[in-house]
Amino acid sequence: MKDKRPAHTGMTDKGNIRDVKVERVGKVTILRRGNTYYLYYRQNKRTERPKIEGNLTVARATAAKVAAALAEERPSPLGFERTSPQDMATAFLDYIENVKGLAWRTVDRYRAALDRFLDYCPEANIKTVDAFSESNVENFVRWLRGQTRVRNGAEKGTREHYKVGGIRFILCTCRTAYNWAGRKKRMLPPYAENPFRAFPIEQLRDDGADEELHVFTAAQEKAFWGACSPWQRQVFLPLATYGMRVGELTHLLIENVDFEESSISICSKPEMYWHVKTRRRRKVPLTVSMRALLKKLIGERKAGFVFLNEPFHRGERTPVMTFATDKAFRAHLTELIGKLLADTPEATKPQQRKAVVHFCRQMGQIPTKRLQAEFSAITAKIGCPEFTRVHDLRHLFTTRAQEAGANPLVVQQIIGHTTLEMTNRYSHFGPESKKQVVDQAAPNVDSGDTTKVPAP
Repeated sequence: MKDKRPAHTGMTDKGNIRDVKVERVGKVTILRRGNTYYLYYRQNKRTERPKIEGNLTVARATAAKVAAALAEERPSPLGFERTSPQDMATAFLDYIENVKGLAWRTVDRYRAALDRFLDYCPEANIKTVDAFSESNVENFVRWLRGQTRVRNGAEKGTREHYKVGGIRFILCTCRTAYNWAGRKKRMLPPYAENPFRAFPIEQLRDDGADEELHVFTAAQEKAFWGACSPWQRQVFLPLATYGMRVGELTHLLIENVDFEESSISICSKPEMYWHVKTRRRRKVPLTVSMRALLKKLIGERKAGFVFLNEPFHRGERTPVMTFATDKAFRAHLTELIGKLLADTPEATKPQQRKAVVHFCRQMGQIPTKRLQAEFSAITAKIGCPEFTRVHDLRHLFTTRAQEAGANPLVVQQIIGHTTLEMTNRYSHFGPESKKQVVDQAAPNVDSGDTTKVPAP
Protein backbone atom coordinates (compact mmCIF):
# COMPACT_ATOMS: atom_id res chain seq x y z
CA MET A 1 0.00 0.00 0.00
CA LYS A 2 1.36 3.36 -0.97
CA ASP A 3 2.42 5.66 1.87
CA LYS A 4 -0.03 8.58 1.79
CA ARG A 5 1.83 10.65 4.38
CA PRO A 6 3.08 13.96 2.92
CA ALA A 7 6.81 14.18 2.25
CA HIS A 8 8.86 16.16 4.73
CA THR A 9 9.68 19.60 3.42
CA GLY A 10 12.19 20.44 6.13
CA MET A 11 9.85 23.04 7.62
CA THR A 12 7.15 22.79 10.24
CA ASP A 13 3.70 24.29 9.84
CA LYS A 14 4.95 27.29 11.81
CA GLY A 15 7.93 27.76 9.53
CA ASN A 16 10.63 26.26 11.79
CA ILE A 17 13.46 24.08 10.44
CA ARG A 18 13.10 20.35 11.14
CA ASP A 19 15.05 17.15 10.48
CA VAL A 20 14.40 15.35 7.21
CA LYS A 21 15.18 11.67 6.76
CA VAL A 22 17.25 11.32 3.60
CA GLU A 23 18.02 7.60 3.51
CA ARG A 24 19.19 4.68 5.64
CA VAL A 25 22.55 2.89 5.32
CA GLY A 26 22.53 -0.28 7.42
CA LYS A 27 21.82 0.79 10.99
CA VAL A 28 22.67 4.42 10.25
CA THR A 29 20.12 7.04 9.22
CA ILE A 30 21.16 10.14 7.27
CA LEU A 31 19.26 13.25 8.32
CA ARG A 32 19.23 16.70 6.79
CA ARG A 33 18.50 19.85 8.75
CA GLY A 34 18.56 22.93 6.58
CA ASN A 35 21.77 22.57 4.53
CA THR A 36 23.57 20.40 7.09
CA TYR A 37 23.68 16.59 7.23
CA TYR A 38 23.72 14.45 10.38
CA LEU A 39 23.98 10.73 11.08
CA TYR A 40 21.67 9.02 13.53
CA TYR A 41 22.49 5.65 15.14
CA ARG A 42 22.73 3.92 18.50
CA GLN A 43 25.82 2.36 20.05
CA ASN A 44 26.37 1.03 23.58
CA LYS A 45 22.73 1.86 24.39
CA ARG A 46 23.40 5.50 23.60
CA THR A 47 22.05 7.66 20.80
CA GLU A 48 24.67 9.35 18.60
CA ARG A 49 23.93 12.23 16.25
CA PRO A 50 27.23 13.50 14.79
CA LYS A 51 27.32 16.41 12.38
CA ILE A 52 28.83 15.82 8.92
CA GLU A 53 31.16 18.44 7.51
CA GLY A 54 30.33 18.11 3.81
CA ASN A 55 27.64 17.36 1.25
CA LEU A 56 25.38 14.31 0.77
CA THR A 57 28.17 12.33 -0.89
CA VAL A 58 30.37 12.79 2.19
CA ALA A 59 27.44 11.88 4.45
CA ARG A 60 26.81 8.63 2.50
CA ALA A 61 30.47 7.63 2.60
CA THR A 62 30.71 8.35 6.33
CA ALA A 63 27.47 6.51 7.03
CA ALA A 64 28.82 3.45 5.19
CA LYS A 65 31.95 3.41 7.39
CA VAL A 66 29.90 3.76 10.57
CA ALA A 67 27.43 1.06 9.45
CA ALA A 68 30.29 -1.34 8.71
CA ALA A 69 31.81 -0.72 12.15
CA LEU A 70 28.45 -1.30 13.88
CA ALA A 71 27.86 -4.51 11.90
CA GLU A 72 31.25 -5.84 13.04
CA GLU A 73 30.61 -4.62 16.58
CA ARG A 74 33.56 -2.26 16.41
CA PRO A 75 33.60 1.27 17.86
CA SER A 76 32.23 3.83 15.46
CA PRO A 77 34.93 5.90 13.75
CA LEU A 78 32.93 8.94 14.89
CA GLY A 79 32.58 7.71 18.45
CA PHE A 80 34.28 9.12 21.51
CA GLU A 81 34.47 8.39 25.20
CA ARG A 82 32.78 11.02 27.34
CA THR A 83 35.36 12.02 29.92
CA SER A 84 35.26 14.13 33.04
CA PRO A 85 37.53 17.21 33.26
CA GLN A 86 39.43 15.60 36.14
CA ASP A 87 40.15 12.40 34.19
CA MET A 88 41.28 14.38 31.14
CA ALA A 89 43.61 16.58 33.20
CA THR A 90 45.11 13.59 35.02
CA ALA A 91 45.73 11.68 31.79
CA PHE A 92 47.20 14.71 30.01
CA LEU A 93 49.62 15.50 32.86
CA ASP A 94 50.71 11.86 32.91
CA TYR A 95 51.33 12.06 29.16
CA ILE A 96 53.51 15.19 29.22
CA GLU A 97 55.49 13.94 32.22
CA ASN A 98 56.01 10.25 31.44
CA VAL A 99 55.70 10.14 27.64
CA LYS A 100 56.98 13.50 26.44
CA GLY A 101 59.31 13.79 29.43
CA LEU A 102 58.87 17.52 29.99
CA ALA A 103 60.83 19.17 32.81
CA TRP A 104 59.12 18.85 36.18
CA ARG A 105 58.85 22.62 36.58
CA THR A 106 57.04 22.80 33.24
CA VAL A 107 54.72 19.97 34.31
CA ASP A 108 53.99 21.82 37.54
CA ARG A 109 53.07 24.96 35.59
CA TYR A 110 50.69 22.93 33.41
CA ARG A 111 49.23 21.32 36.52
CA ALA A 112 48.63 24.70 38.18
CA ALA A 113 46.89 25.98 35.02
CA LEU A 114 44.64 22.92 34.75
CA ASP A 115 43.81 23.16 38.46
CA ARG A 116 42.12 26.49 37.70
CA PHE A 117 40.18 24.81 34.89
CA LEU A 118 39.09 22.07 37.30
CA ASP A 119 38.07 24.67 39.88
CA TYR A 120 35.84 26.39 37.33
CA CYS A 121 34.08 23.35 35.83
CA PRO A 122 31.93 22.49 38.90
CA GLU A 123 30.83 26.13 39.18
CA ALA A 124 29.79 26.07 35.50
CA ASN A 125 28.20 22.59 35.87
CA ILE A 126 30.61 21.14 33.27
CA LYS A 127 30.61 17.37 33.84
CA THR A 128 32.29 16.21 30.63
CA VAL A 129 34.96 17.89 28.54
CA ASP A 130 32.84 17.76 25.37
CA ALA A 131 30.24 19.96 27.11
CA PHE A 132 32.71 22.86 27.28
CA SER A 133 31.95 25.37 24.51
CA GLU A 134 33.41 28.66 23.30
CA SER A 135 30.86 30.55 25.39
CA ASN A 136 32.19 28.68 28.42
CA VAL A 137 35.67 29.97 27.55
CA GLU A 138 34.40 33.55 27.72
CA ASN A 139 32.84 32.89 31.13
CA PHE A 140 36.03 31.13 32.23
CA VAL A 141 38.02 34.27 31.40
CA ARG A 142 35.59 36.42 33.39
CA TRP A 143 35.94 33.99 36.30
CA LEU A 144 39.75 34.05 36.12
CA ARG A 145 39.84 37.84 36.18
CA GLY A 146 38.07 37.69 39.53
CA GLN A 147 40.44 35.13 41.08
CA THR A 148 43.55 35.87 43.16
CA ARG A 149 46.73 33.90 43.71
CA VAL A 150 50.20 34.24 45.23
CA ARG A 151 52.91 34.94 42.64
CA ASN A 152 55.28 32.16 41.55
CA GLY A 153 53.17 29.49 43.24
CA ALA A 154 54.35 30.37 46.74
CA GLU A 155 52.33 29.08 49.70
CA LYS A 156 52.46 32.43 51.49
CA GLY A 157 52.51 36.00 50.31
CA THR A 158 50.33 38.77 48.96
CA ARG A 159 47.45 37.54 46.85
CA GLU A 160 46.97 39.41 43.59
CA HIS A 161 44.60 39.19 40.65
CA TYR A 162 45.78 37.38 37.53
CA LYS A 163 47.48 39.51 34.95
CA VAL A 164 46.67 39.00 31.30
CA GLY A 165 49.83 36.96 30.76
CA GLY A 166 48.76 34.45 33.41
CA ILE A 167 45.28 34.15 31.93
CA ARG A 168 46.74 33.57 28.48
CA PHE A 169 48.97 30.80 29.81
CA ILE A 170 46.04 29.04 31.48
CA LEU A 171 43.99 29.25 28.28
CA CYS A 172 46.89 28.04 26.12
CA THR A 173 47.42 25.08 28.48
CA CYS A 174 43.74 24.16 28.22
CA ARG A 175 43.92 24.50 24.43
CA THR A 176 46.88 22.10 24.31
CA ALA A 177 45.13 19.63 26.60
CA TYR A 178 41.99 19.71 24.45
CA ASN A 179 44.03 19.15 21.28
CA TRP A 180 45.61 16.08 22.87
CA ALA A 181 42.29 14.79 24.22
CA GLY A 182 40.59 15.12 20.85
CA ARG A 183 43.27 13.96 18.43
CA LYS A 184 44.93 11.21 20.41
CA LYS A 185 42.49 9.96 23.03
CA ARG A 186 39.04 10.42 21.44
CA MET A 187 37.69 12.17 24.52
CA LEU A 188 35.97 14.65 22.20
CA PRO A 189 33.71 14.20 19.17
CA PRO A 190 35.85 14.10 16.01
CA TYR A 191 33.61 16.71 14.43
CA ALA A 192 33.83 19.11 17.37
CA GLU A 193 36.07 22.18 17.36
CA ASN A 194 38.47 22.88 20.18
CA PRO A 195 36.66 25.66 22.11
CA PHE A 196 39.94 27.19 23.21
CA ARG A 197 41.22 27.31 19.62
CA ALA A 198 38.22 29.31 18.48
CA PHE A 199 38.70 31.85 21.27
CA PRO A 200 41.11 34.76 20.43
CA ILE A 201 43.55 34.15 23.30
CA GLU A 202 46.32 36.35 21.90
CA GLN A 203 43.97 39.34 21.72
CA LEU A 204 43.32 39.47 25.47
CA ARG A 205 44.26 42.78 27.04
CA ASP A 206 44.21 44.44 30.44
CA ASP A 207 42.24 47.69 30.46
CA GLY A 208 44.62 50.61 30.74
CA ALA A 209 47.64 48.36 31.27
CA ASP A 210 50.90 48.87 29.44
CA GLU A 211 51.94 45.43 28.22
CA GLU A 212 55.24 46.57 26.76
CA LEU A 213 58.11 44.54 28.13
CA HIS A 214 61.10 46.46 29.41
CA VAL A 215 64.82 45.89 29.77
CA PHE A 216 67.29 47.86 31.84
CA THR A 217 68.44 51.16 30.43
CA ALA A 218 72.18 51.81 30.62
CA ALA A 219 71.67 53.84 33.81
CA GLN A 220 69.45 51.20 35.41
CA GLU A 221 71.90 48.44 34.53
CA LYS A 222 74.77 50.41 36.09
CA ALA A 223 72.70 50.98 39.23
CA PHE A 224 71.81 47.27 39.40
CA TRP A 225 75.42 46.09 39.33
CA GLY A 226 76.40 48.80 41.76
CA ALA A 227 73.81 47.58 44.27
CA CYS A 228 74.93 43.93 44.06
CA SER A 229 76.97 42.34 46.82
CA PRO A 230 80.04 40.35 45.67
CA TRP A 231 78.09 37.09 45.90
CA GLN A 232 75.08 38.52 44.05
CA ARG A 233 77.29 39.91 41.31
CA GLN A 234 78.99 36.58 40.66
CA VAL A 235 75.70 34.68 40.27
CA PHE A 236 73.88 37.30 38.22
CA LEU A 237 76.81 38.07 35.90
CA PRO A 238 76.66 34.76 33.96
CA LEU A 239 72.91 35.19 33.51
CA ALA A 240 73.46 38.57 31.87
CA THR A 241 76.58 37.46 29.98
CA TYR A 242 75.05 34.40 28.31
CA GLY A 243 71.30 34.84 28.76
CA MET A 244 71.19 31.61 30.76
CA ARG A 245 68.01 30.37 32.32
CA VAL A 246 68.16 30.38 36.11
CA GLY A 247 67.98 26.59 36.35
CA GLU A 248 70.86 26.24 33.90
CA LEU A 249 73.06 28.25 36.26
CA THR A 250 71.98 26.54 39.49
CA HIS A 251 72.53 23.07 37.97
CA LEU A 252 75.91 23.85 36.40
CA LEU A 253 78.53 21.33 37.54
CA ILE A 254 82.30 21.67 37.53
CA GLU A 255 82.55 19.02 34.78
CA ASN A 256 80.52 21.32 32.51
CA VAL A 257 83.32 23.91 32.46
CA ASP A 258 86.14 23.13 30.03
CA PHE A 259 89.04 25.55 30.47
CA GLU A 260 91.09 23.86 27.75
CA GLU A 261 88.32 24.21 25.19
CA SER A 262 87.33 27.52 26.78
CA SER A 263 83.62 26.68 26.86
CA ILE A 264 80.67 25.95 29.12
CA SER A 265 78.35 23.04 28.34
CA ILE A 266 74.72 23.56 29.25
CA CYS A 267 72.97 20.20 29.40
CA SER A 268 70.29 18.22 31.21
CA LYS A 269 70.93 16.42 34.51
CA PRO A 270 68.54 13.43 34.61
CA GLU A 271 70.00 12.25 37.92
CA MET A 272 68.79 15.54 39.43
CA TYR A 273 65.37 15.25 37.79
CA TRP A 274 66.20 18.40 35.86
CA HIS A 275 66.34 19.02 32.11
CA VAL A 276 67.18 21.94 29.87
CA LYS A 277 63.85 23.33 28.72
CA THR A 278 64.43 22.48 25.06
CA ARG A 279 66.27 19.20 25.84
CA ARG A 280 69.11 20.48 23.66
CA ARG A 281 72.71 20.52 24.77
CA ARG A 282 74.62 23.65 23.83
CA LYS A 283 78.01 25.24 24.41
CA VAL A 284 78.86 28.87 25.04
CA PRO A 285 82.37 30.34 24.88
CA LEU A 286 84.23 31.55 27.94
CA THR A 287 84.91 35.27 27.94
CA VAL A 288 88.11 36.53 29.57
CA SER A 289 86.24 37.87 32.59
CA MET A 290 84.05 34.77 32.93
CA ARG A 291 87.08 32.49 32.72
CA ALA A 292 88.72 34.36 35.59
CA LEU A 293 85.49 34.26 37.65
CA LEU A 294 84.96 30.53 37.19
CA LYS A 295 88.57 29.67 38.01
CA LYS A 296 88.18 31.62 41.25
CA LEU A 297 84.87 29.97 42.13
CA ILE A 298 85.99 26.41 41.36
CA GLY A 299 89.46 26.69 42.91
CA GLU A 300 90.79 23.24 43.80
CA ARG A 301 87.39 21.56 43.88
CA LYS A 302 86.98 18.53 41.63
CA ALA A 303 83.21 18.04 41.75
CA GLY A 304 80.00 19.76 42.74
CA PHE A 305 78.13 22.88 41.77
CA VAL A 306 80.06 25.75 40.22
CA PHE A 307 77.90 28.39 41.90
CA LEU A 308 77.33 27.79 45.61
CA ASN A 309 74.68 29.20 47.90
CA GLU A 310 75.92 32.17 49.93
CA PRO A 311 76.52 30.32 53.26
CA PHE A 312 78.68 27.77 51.40
CA HIS A 313 80.45 30.51 49.46
CA ARG A 314 81.36 32.28 52.69
CA GLY A 315 82.56 29.06 54.33
CA GLU A 316 79.82 29.10 56.96
CA ARG A 317 78.66 25.72 55.68
CA THR A 318 80.46 22.92 53.83
CA PRO A 319 79.05 20.30 51.42
CA VAL A 320 77.73 17.23 53.20
CA MET A 321 79.98 14.96 51.09
CA THR A 322 82.99 15.23 48.81
CA PHE A 323 83.41 13.47 45.49
CA ALA A 324 86.43 12.91 43.26
CA THR A 325 84.45 13.57 40.10
CA ASP A 326 81.04 14.82 39.10
CA LYS A 327 80.39 11.39 37.61
CA ALA A 328 80.69 9.94 41.11
CA PHE A 329 78.41 12.70 42.42
CA ARG A 330 75.72 11.89 39.85
CA ALA A 331 76.10 8.15 40.53
CA HIS A 332 75.47 8.84 44.22
CA LEU A 333 72.19 10.55 43.33
CA THR A 334 71.11 7.44 41.42
CA GLU A 335 72.02 5.27 44.41
CA LEU A 336 70.08 7.63 46.66
CA ILE A 337 66.90 7.05 44.65
CA GLY A 338 67.55 3.31 44.51
CA LYS A 339 67.73 3.19 48.30
CA LEU A 340 64.57 5.30 48.62
CA LEU A 341 62.63 2.94 46.36
CA ALA A 342 63.98 -0.10 48.22
CA ASP A 343 62.73 1.34 51.51
CA THR A 344 59.55 2.89 50.07
CA PRO A 345 58.54 1.16 46.80
CA GLU A 346 55.47 3.39 46.44
CA ALA A 347 57.55 6.61 46.45
CA THR A 348 56.24 8.90 43.71
CA LYS A 349 58.37 10.90 41.30
CA PRO A 350 57.75 14.14 43.23
CA GLN A 351 58.96 12.37 46.38
CA GLN A 352 62.03 11.07 44.58
CA ARG A 353 62.76 14.53 43.20
CA LYS A 354 62.32 16.03 46.67
CA ALA A 355 64.95 13.64 48.08
CA VAL A 356 67.43 14.56 45.33
CA VAL A 357 66.80 18.29 45.77
CA HIS A 358 67.33 17.98 49.53
CA PHE A 359 70.73 16.34 49.00
CA CYS A 360 71.73 18.90 46.37
CA ARG A 361 70.89 21.72 48.80
CA GLN A 362 73.21 20.05 51.31
CA MET A 363 75.87 20.08 48.59
CA GLY A 364 75.53 23.85 48.26
CA GLN A 365 73.12 24.21 45.31
CA ILE A 366 71.43 27.62 45.12
CA PRO A 367 67.62 27.46 45.34
CA THR A 368 65.97 29.15 42.37
CA LYS A 369 63.63 31.07 44.67
CA ARG A 370 66.65 32.47 46.51
CA LEU A 371 67.90 34.09 43.31
CA GLN A 372 64.42 35.41 42.57
CA ALA A 373 64.21 37.02 46.01
CA GLU A 374 67.71 38.52 45.73
CA PHE A 375 66.95 39.99 42.29
CA SER A 376 63.66 41.54 43.40
CA ALA A 377 65.31 43.03 46.48
CA ILE A 378 68.00 44.71 44.35
CA THR A 379 65.59 46.12 41.76
CA ALA A 380 63.36 47.49 44.52
CA LYS A 381 66.42 49.06 46.15
CA ILE A 382 67.44 50.92 42.98
CA GLY A 383 63.90 52.12 42.29
CA CYS A 384 63.00 49.66 39.52
CA PRO A 385 60.25 47.54 41.11
CA GLU A 386 58.78 46.75 37.68
CA PHE A 387 61.64 44.28 37.16
CA THR A 388 60.45 41.31 39.18
CA ARG A 389 62.07 38.31 37.46
CA VAL A 390 65.64 37.10 37.16
CA HIS A 391 64.51 36.06 33.68
CA ASP A 392 64.67 39.77 32.80
CA LEU A 393 68.47 39.34 32.51
CA ARG A 394 67.86 36.83 29.72
CA HIS A 395 65.81 39.45 27.89
CA LEU A 396 68.59 41.97 28.58
CA PHE A 397 71.23 39.76 26.93
CA THR A 398 69.09 39.11 23.85
CA THR A 399 68.30 42.79 23.40
CA ARG A 400 71.91 43.93 23.91
CA ALA A 401 73.18 41.32 21.43
CA GLN A 402 70.66 42.40 18.80
CA GLU A 403 71.46 46.06 19.37
CA ALA A 404 75.15 45.28 18.84
CA GLY A 405 74.30 43.87 15.41
CA ALA A 406 74.82 40.19 16.28
CA ASN A 407 73.60 37.54 13.85
CA PRO A 408 70.14 36.47 15.17
CA LEU A 409 70.95 32.81 14.44
CA VAL A 410 74.03 33.02 16.66
CA VAL A 411 72.02 34.71 19.42
CA GLN A 412 69.42 31.96 19.11
CA GLN A 413 72.06 29.26 19.58
CA ILE A 414 73.68 30.99 22.55
CA ILE A 415 70.49 31.37 24.55
CA GLY A 416 69.07 28.02 23.44
CA HIS A 417 65.84 28.98 21.70
CA THR A 418 64.29 26.53 19.26
CA THR A 419 63.03 29.25 16.88
CA LEU A 420 64.03 32.72 15.74
CA GLU A 421 60.48 33.83 16.49
CA MET A 422 61.08 33.21 20.19
CA THR A 423 64.42 35.04 20.05
CA ASN A 424 62.62 37.99 18.48
CA ARG A 425 60.10 38.02 21.34
CA TYR A 426 62.99 38.42 23.78
CA SER A 427 64.33 41.50 21.99
CA HIS A 428 62.94 44.80 23.27
CA PHE A 429 64.56 47.83 21.68
CA GLY A 430 64.46 51.09 23.60
CA PRO A 431 64.08 54.65 22.30
CA GLU A 432 67.84 55.16 21.85
CA SER A 433 68.18 52.06 19.67
CA LYS A 434 65.21 53.07 17.54
CA LYS A 435 66.52 56.64 17.21
CA GLN A 436 69.92 55.36 16.08
CA VAL A 437 68.30 53.27 13.34
CA VAL A 438 66.11 56.18 12.22
CA ASP A 439 69.14 58.49 12.09
CA GLN A 440 71.12 55.95 10.07
CA ALA A 441 68.24 55.41 7.64
CA ALA A 442 67.40 59.10 7.25
CA PRO A 443 67.15 60.23 3.59
CA ASN A 444 70.17 62.03 2.16
CA VAL A 445 68.76 65.47 1.26
CA ASP A 446 70.32 68.92 0.99
CA SER A 447 70.25 70.89 4.21
CA GLY A 448 68.07 73.98 4.26
CA ASP A 449 64.74 75.21 5.42
CA THR A 450 62.63 72.04 5.56
CA THR A 451 59.63 73.89 7.00
CA LYS A 452 58.67 75.16 3.57
CA VAL A 453 56.69 72.47 1.88
CA PRO A 454 56.25 72.97 -1.88
CA ALA A 455 52.71 73.22 -3.13
CA PRO A 456 51.36 70.09 -4.80
